Amino acid sequence: MKIQIFVLFSLLSVSVSCDDLGRTVLKNFNKKYETDGQVLGSKPLFVGIDANRKQIAISLQEVVKVKEPTDIQFPPGDTPFLFALEKAGNLILFDREKKTSRVLAKFPVITDSEEGLLGLSFHPQFPKQPKLYTNYVKSIASKDITIVSEWVVENPTSYDTMKLVNERVLLQVEQPYPNHNGGQLAFGLDGHLYIGLGDGGWRADPKNNGQNPNTLLGSILRISVSPDTQSKKPYSIPTDNPFVGKVGFAPETFAYGIRNPWRMSFSPDGRLLVADVGQDAYEEVDIILSGKNYGWNQTEGFHCFTDGCNTALYQPPFYEYGREEGQSITGGYVYTGTAIPSLKGMYVFGDFIQGKIWAIPVPKPGENTRITETFALGKWNLLIPTFGRDNDGEIFVADYQSGTIYKMVKP
Repeated sequence: MKIQIFVLFSLLSVSVSCDDLGRTVLKNFNKKYETDGQVLGSKPLFVGIDANRKQIAISLQEVVKVKEPTDIQFPPGDTPFLFALEKAGNLILFDREKKTSRVLAKFPVITDSEEGLLGLSFHPQFPKQPKLYTNYVKSIASKDITIVSEWVVENPTSYDTMKLVNERVLLQVEQPYPNHNGGQLAFGLDGHLYIGLGDGGWRADPKNNGQNPNTLLGSILRISVSPDTQSKKPYSIPTDNPFVGKVGFAPETFAYGIRNPWRMSFSPDGRLLVADVGQDAYEEVDIILSGKNYGWNQTEGFHCFTDGCNTALYQPPFYEYGREEGQSITGGYVYTGTAIPSLKGMYVFGDFIQGKIWAIPVPKPGENTRITETFALGKWNLLIPTFGRDNDGEIFVADYQSGTIYKMVKP
């Protein structure tokens, strides 16, 4: 700690830019997160507002242990495999039938603040099209670069011989700071790849990336993974992207005004649900619509973040919660399983810091409805970095501190 303080004050004593100082602070002073009580292994707690809400009983069944998990994904089809990402760069392959796991691949990531191996998605026709896609942060020429890549999966149905080969880099985006990187990847029902990128970091979006539609930061991107033969880009722009041909807008952008879309997923009807991590007061869940501006850094949740903003100019979320309930939202999935019937059709998500899990209904298509009814699934002794949903529609939740991945089951 004394060494870190000396380094910080040494930096202050010389002429450095605010950007350099901000990056140094974030890279050297990473907060250690810890839960505030042991409740796992017994019935969960229902505290504060949750004590008076409708409650849905669940249990958490241990599945596998990894280290600092950031994503949980399942290949399409009838398969026993679970894929887990570790922040430090390992892609873990777990066979749920044999109860064995191994490191499938190692990524050359940097892990300052919120950087690392952050997201994975399978090709919609996997394993017929044996490809998967990753999002990770790498240092290139002393710059922090988000890399979105396509990989070929050799022997995709064999636990013992499966491996990743032939990385094809689709997209590289420089990150001005080591936080608010986003990281989730997901294919829509339209077959296109959606990429969540945060505003690039620091406090209050000092570079105004959220409200700059000409940058890829602070946005939800939508691309085709097929190369563009005319421009020679490794990906192509869907012709119905909302800003194609508009001056001052990046054609990859599907929606913008996003702070940090750490986890996002598609509902069964094809709508993209993004849990956007807040800053001072509110966490929010958005339904992402083509061409919409979601307000950051002018708004946070349903409220002004910048004094005097006009909230009517921006697409609102459909749900928010404040600091009396949690501190950092972790997006999840719409439950489509059968083990917990009372969750059917509801969006299950949680709070990273508080270890609380909730479920909410999702507005019907075409409805701009603010959801206020929340079902409490309890406060657990977890730091919740991510959820997963298998091909049976059952939901999994990870604990960042112990590395344990659990399956949600009925008590």
